[in-house]
Amino acid sequence: MGLGIVDILLLTLSVMVSAVIGLYQGYVGRRATPECYLMGSRKMKPLPLAMSMMVGTVSAITIMGNAGEMYAYGTQLWIMDLGIILALVIIAKVMIPIIHPMEVVSLYEYIEKRFNAKWLRQATVVLQLVGGYFFMGFLLYPPSIALQAFTGLSILLNIFIMGATCTFYSTIGGVKAVVYTDVFQAVVMVVGVFSIVVMGSVNVGGLDVVWAIAYQHNRTELFNMDLDPYQRHSFWLCIVLGFFFTLGTYGVNQSQTQRFFSTKSVQDAQKVIYFAAVGMIFLRALIHLAGLAIYAHFYKCDPLAAPGVGEPAYVVIIYVLTVLTRVPGLAGIFVAAIYAAVLSSVSTQLNSMTALLWADFLKPHPFFASFSDVKAGALQKIIVLLSGIVAIVLGLVVSTLGRSFLRALFAITGALSGPLIGLFIVGLFFPWVNLKGASAGFFISIILSVWLAIGQLLSQTQEPFLAMSQEGCASNSTNTTAANVTTLAVTTSTSVASVTDVTTEASLPIEEENARGIYGLSYCLNSFLGSVICIVVAAVVTAATGTNSLDDVDPRLVNGTAWRVFEKLAILRGRESPLKKVLQRSGSTSKENGRRDNKVREMIEKEPLPTQRDSKNNEDDGSV
Repeated sequence: MGLGIVDILLLTLSVMVSAVIGLYQGYVGRRATPECYLMGSRKMKPLPLAMSMMVGTVSAITIMGNAGEMYAYGTQLWIMDLGIILALVIIAKVMIPIIHPMEVVSLYEYIEKRFNAKWLRQATVVLQLVGGYFFMGFLLYPPSIALQAFTGLSILLNIFIMGATCTFYSTIGGVKAVVYTDVFQAVVMVVGVFSIVVMGSVNVGGLDVVWAIAYQHNRTELFNMDLDPYQRHSFWLCIVLGFFFTLGTYGVNQSQTQRFFSTKSVQDAQKVIYFAAVGMIFLRALIHLAGLAIYAHFYKCDPLAAPGVGEPAYVVIIYVLTVLTRVPGLAGIFVAAIYAAVLSSVSTQLNSMTALLWADFLKPHPFFASFSDVKAGALQKIIVLLSGIVAIVLGLVVSTLGRSFLRALFAITGALSGPLIGLFIVGLFFPWVNLKGASAGFFISIILSVWLAIGQLLSQTQEPFLAMSQEGCASNSTNTTAANVTTLAVTTSTSVASVTDVTTEASLPIEEENARGIYGLSYCLNSFLGSVICIVVAAVVTAATGTNSLDDVDPRLVNGTAWRVFEKLAILRGRESPLKKVLQRSGSTSKENGRRDNKVREMIEKEPLPTQRDSKNNEDDGSV
């Protein structure tokens, strides 16, 4: 057990190639303008950008967590890919034709232009920055646990190596270094995961045998059509999860939209999405098949059936150390894939965080606006460097905290994507919604989404795994090795799988039937609920405060069909606030009453009342 010389050489070579690509791009682009540094002068080719998008969100946690999901819970989550495809098509067909021609650096410039509010744009940026920096911190930490088992290096040293490497080439080469390094890392990741699929299939007799074993042990569920929103996964819940996960990741997140903004045309940007969709579905399929291949190897002597082991992702570590190490180089390739996944995800975040800080906060300031291209480029590199240092520090900080913190951090970060999705949907499809409605929907949705996520984390427990067996352990020669690695997994006090990109920890406690309240809802619905809350609140507040008129919104910022509806239906545009009308009516009534009282007083002064006339007449007649 352990990495051999060939494995270590391949791992070292992989990290060095990433650094060399950064050096080369830094040398070639040493005179690059600020726009070239961040956006590649908007002339980059679709294929490398698509490969960068493909691996930008497939982190090491995804590789281990999703493979563990297939192993412990079956294939139902695989249906998530249908939602991913649907969302990517909508992004390509609806969002890109509207936002790409704006030639923005920061995605959230759209929010300012659509609602004519710079402060709302900055609020969305702050939300993205906070989530992005903390995301980098825990991107670095959980994989370092696995890498400690693979390499023998300490967790802290692994965090430093990964953080320093991606900070180095991101700082030197800018977006081109990030993208072209991602291309290399995409190849490494595919080869690394593919090695598990091939090795696992060969060992048990073929991929058909892998699937047959999974089928016989109830791990091939794909069409659970139950509509119950409290179950962990179903066909419908996974489609909803995939759809809103993709909108949040590739539609309203700067780290990925910056990729297709770097192309020269709408058509090229759409190609980036389509190419990325093919690559992403392929890579995710390999990861899922790897989980089934690992199960086919361990199904008679399951490490997760041992007392004290509760993290499916650890079976990946066990498998690599007990099986892949038999063939020199294979384990090294897989560990290189883990490093590649971390580097690609963190470098993508570094580049996007720099773009947001520069475009949304620094460049608009008069002091920085006067900077020359050389000074601005130098400042951007400093920002990337400082952001990388912050990421490393946060990774080190996270390493001192417990598992529940990581679970909460990812759950809340995921919940925050819902309000952003809702805000962009309002901007693109509801031109009659005004600034008051949009901002109210956005902030109320954030509050309720975070509240829901925290409630789920505090009240829900991990759902039991599917049936597992240890009947073959007595005769399994690898059982001792598996037990040793299992012990390593148990002693690491932090979960790798608990921070997967789909938050697999969220599930309904079996023993508490009365927990089927709002906190018992499947985590698959979190982003969906956040989006719906934002849209509904925005519509209600707009109805109460008055809708936009045709002159209040630039039609180029709205979906064409939605704009035509807005033009045709007069009820949707230019309507005053009902409350304002009531107050105006009340005010006008008071004014009319006041004018009537004044007239009465004037009449009284000019002509006495009847009693006064009678008294005066009596005095004239001399009568008493």
